[in-house]
Amino acid sequence: MASKKVNKKGKKVRKGRKHESVKVWTKYEISGNTVKRKNTSCPRCGPGTFLSENKNRKYCGKCGYTEIKKK
Repeated sequence: MASKKVNKKGKKVRKGRKHESVKVWTKYEISGNTVKRKNTSCPRCGPGTFLSENKNRKYCGKCGYTEIKKK
């Protein structure tokens, strides 16, 4: 009985960049005893969930809410 020939391939090369963790301390500003949020929060999810700042839009990664920036 003839066995089927199997081509072995090398390890797959990962494309893109590695995921970086969110630097939470850059999202807040502390002055005295008060804490101020720098980014805008999502209107659907509420405070604590920030909108990401992209070139032409703001986006919530949790619920998918999008605000398009005007020129």
